[in-house]
Amino acid sequence: MWLMSRVIVVCLLLLGTGACSAGARPGGPAPAEPLGAGELRLAAAALVERREDALREGDREAFLSTVDDDELQFTATQSRLFDNLAAMPIGGLRLDLVEDGATHDDGEDGVDGELHLPVDFTIRLEGFESRSVTRRLLYTVRQDDGEVVLVDDRDGARDRRTGWLPDPWDVAHLVVRESGPILGFFDEETEPYATAVMSDLRASQKTVLAAVPGWSGRVVAYDISDLTALEGRTPMDLQETGGVAYAVPVRPGSSRIAAHRFVVNPAVAHNGLQREFLLRHELAHVALASRDDQSPRWLTEGAAEYVSRSHYSAAQQRRMAAYVLSFLDTSAPVLADGAEFYVDAEANYALAAAACTYLVATRGPQVLWRLMDAFTAERSSRPRRAGTLSAAQIDAVLVREVGLDERELVGAALTWAITGG
Repeated sequence: MWLMSRVIVVCLLLLGTGACSAGARPGGPAPAEPLGAGELRLAAAALVERREDALREGDREAFLSTVDDDELQFTATQSRLFDNLAAMPIGGLRLDLVEDGATHDDGEDGVDGELHLPVDFTIRLEGFESRSVTRRLLYTVRQDDGEVVLVDDRDGARDRRTGWLPDPWDVAHLVVRESGPILGFFDEETEPYATAVMSDLRASQKTVLAAVPGWSGRVVAYDISDLTALEGRTPMDLQETGGVAYAVPVRPGSSRIAAHRFVVNPAVAHNGLQREFLLRHELAHVALASRDDQSPRWLTEGAAEYVSRSHYSAAQQRRMAAYVLSFLDTSAPVLADGAEFYVDAEANYALAAAACTYLVATRGPQVLWRLMDAFTAERSSRPRRAGTLSAAQIDAVLVREVGLDERELVGAALTWAITGG
């Protein structure tokens, strides 16, 4: 009541100037005219350049100024992304527009809608990878109070269609640890175990370097609580999976490989009794890289199991194999290949480990790598390299290289493990 009376008096005093006329509006700039589609495209290109410059220069404020701050969840994930990239040893960072992929959604007036702009995001983990990795983003930009701002950087439908799996920096606040050629990514939940995991990684690296010829020793490992990437890569039930090593192509769908990395299940990696075996096993896969790609699955997994135990004496390795096999039904043992290997994972891992450890014990430490090279050569000699090797072709390679077919090999390995003969 008092406030209204005072406003009326002021208006009466200033009536001659029109300062309080009924039609007056607060001062300020007029609303910006909406950009046309072409102008929006140019402004979006400039936004991409600003984001690249901000990432290269470590300018967090400039990076976040390109984001629509009304999109609270997206702003939070972009803040996390910037902080993660700033903490990582990044080289070769680029944001490149894909010129022929832009699409425009018109707004109500047919002009000021959203622009969807494919952008290639390229980075290299400096000192750990010799090639850069590129992945496709989809920037969605819109006009907001005269500014062009980013409101999203992914296409959920395309991600589901292509089976996209996130990197650690997409889903967690990273804690980055480096130790020589070892790079570890942890998050706020797994950080308490980081020191122990990195220590065991260093010890495991020495074992694998001694066992696998030609490996550089460089490795990137993930130990984070978000299990999306692990679940999307394991052929087994998630709860049965300790870790997965995988190839990283230079871009999705490419046959050129930029790196091999591995991700662990914290439930296993944080168990001190299991951790060392897990890390040595996955490091063996990284060290072998694509060398075992054409091998039967029992050789791929059995070799990694052999490496995980290779710092023990031959007698200790045999007793370990015998102990595990004593819990299994070995009345009709078979060395499994392909997806079948993971159906009865416990038994097949044990049989594969026994077979590979037996081969090393009786034919020397190079036998497994010679076998892998022989399987690669066999596959390469086939017309168009079509399909997997048949059982007969696998047996032919084995007989040529070690003098035993699969059935004879698994029988000899069981006898060796259980009786020492």
